[in-house]
Amino acid sequence: MNTHDFARRYLAPYKTKGNEIVPHVCPFCKGGSSHDKETFALNTVNQTYNCKRGSCGVQGHFTQLCKEFGETAEKENTFEMYKPKKVFKKPITVVEPIISQVEEYLQLRKISKSTLEKMKVGSNGGNIVFPYYKNGELIFVKFRPAKKVNKGERKAWREEGTEPILWNMDNCTNDKPLFITEGEIDALSLCEVGFDNVCSIPSGTEDFTWLETCWEWIEKFKKVVICGDMDDAGREMVRKLSQKLGTYRVSIVELSRKDANEVLYYEGKESLQAQIKNAKDIPIIGLIELANVKRLDVMNMPTVLTGIKELDKSTGGSILGDLSVWTGKRGEGKSTLMGQLLIEAIEAGHNVCAYSGELNADRFKYWIDLQCAGKKNIEKYFDSARDKEVMYLKKDVEQKIENWYKGKFFLYDNTISDDNEETSILKVFEYAVKRYDCKLFLVDNLMTARYSNSTETDYFLKQIKFVADLIQFANKYSVHIHLVAHPKKTKGALDNDDISGRAEITNLAHNVYSVERVDSDNGFDVMVSILKNRWEGSKDKFGLNYCKTSKRLYPPTTGPLKRYGWETAKNPEWLDKLLTHEDDSPF
Repeated sequence: MNTHDFARRYLAPYKTKGNEIVPHVCPFCKGGSSHDKETFALNTVNQTYNCKRGSCGVQGHFTQLCKEFGETAEKENTFEMYKPKKVFKKPITVVEPIISQVEEYLQLRKISKSTLEKMKVGSNGGNIVFPYYKNGELIFVKFRPAKKVNKGERKAWREEGTEPILWNMDNCTNDKPLFITEGEIDALSLCEVGFDNVCSIPSGTEDFTWLETCWEWIEKFKKVVICGDMDDAGREMVRKLSQKLGTYRVSIVELSRKDANEVLYYEGKESLQAQIKNAKDIPIIGLIELANVKRLDVMNMPTVLTGIKELDKSTGGSILGDLSVWTGKRGEGKSTLMGQLLIEAIEAGHNVCAYSGELNADRFKYWIDLQCAGKKNIEKYFDSARDKEVMYLKKDVEQKIENWYKGKFFLYDNTISDDNEETSILKVFEYAVKRYDCKLFLVDNLMTARYSNSTETDYFLKQIKFVADLIQFANKYSVHIHLVAHPKKTKGALDNDDISGRAEITNLAHNVYSVERVDSDNGFDVMVSILKNRWEGSKDKFGLNYCKTSKRLYPPTTGPLKRYGWETAKNPEWLDKLLTHEDDSPF
């Protein structure tokens, strides 16, 4: 991909100022909270980029920019200056009027004399001559025998040293779509059925030198329709040319036969005309037609309820396809609340998967089991060595809880972590959704994930990319992701801008919540604030109480003794035997 291909795909709308491409907003910071404009520039000569916003300040080489967006920088000539560097000769061929041999051969291929005259086809020495004009001047000449070409014979040739341009340029106007074919006889075929704003490439499918010499001319066309041959070489030419011209303005013709002239010969004018009219726009990921979108049934939106009535009423629950950011000072209850949301999802019949960067798997499980059990199913043991009470579960309760969430609750193994952890997390999450149909995911937290080759300058950029990847994952697989992110400050009320890292994190998120401890004199222990809710637009607050024994957070109106499915589920026979210590084995 070259700089102009990149700009058309990722920087539009943009302006060109000298050697610089300047988009409306920076593709990284989006102008920030103040919505600054034209702060980013991509230099097409030096192949460098930078953003002038102090809080963004991204900079680097074009190859690095491409890598950030999952593309590969092109090493070949990228048409930066759009001026031919080579000195070309002028043709010396004399284009003679069409002789009967040429006219008769092309009539056999269903091309009429009027079309030949319109396209200025000539002859020379018994061969067909295709004269290439530019601004009325003969620039390039191509020849073809006026007969069927046998195997081993030369099919076409051109006058050497002349400037390669598109055939029939002078007859085309930029107020209509431009049609481009792979060969001159195909261009004649399109003209024959009414598409006279047509050009042909001058040489082989792998030769794009004409694109440099014609770039300024072809850039004036808003719509381009490419009609290549239906063989491997033709399809590859169409693919590469579409990317170079910009897929946003290109449509592709899919022919029923090898090329346009064969369709005209075997199937007739109406068939070729219909196939050209049926040219398809190039589909691009991320753009869909609204009329084709399935209507949303608001009463049955795909969601995972949190089990907290106030939160579900305000936000609609954890809507599938969304990402929620949870923030709050350390020890305020974020992870505790996240554990309960996972348990509630299982209770509602959904499978879940979690990443914890702060707790080992056994400690994570201990905490979750206490929340599943509830206060009345927890025993206390006094640890004299540490002079404190320790909570634990009886064996039968442990087994029942474990059996309840077996096959439903999955945890990322953080012992495999390396410097590329963000990729590893997404890979494991993808397996969890495909293999176990997990619907709710937790990343706890954004700051503990280790990012590949991370330096101080690009650490926050990698965080932003990870959040963007999580959102793409949530949307692609129709799941909900809860993401824990610590705040920058430790005092005072929190808002969206207080989350550690860049503002883009909360800008990208569908929901942003804060969890804060408050004075219990208010009637509760923790305040949950909705800082952002994209669906309902809610900005509510509500209080929860905390049970120290079970680690549960709960609304004051419901109390801490909610019973989950493990208490009422019937145990399998093997578990009943284990719990009652029955042993009828012969061993």
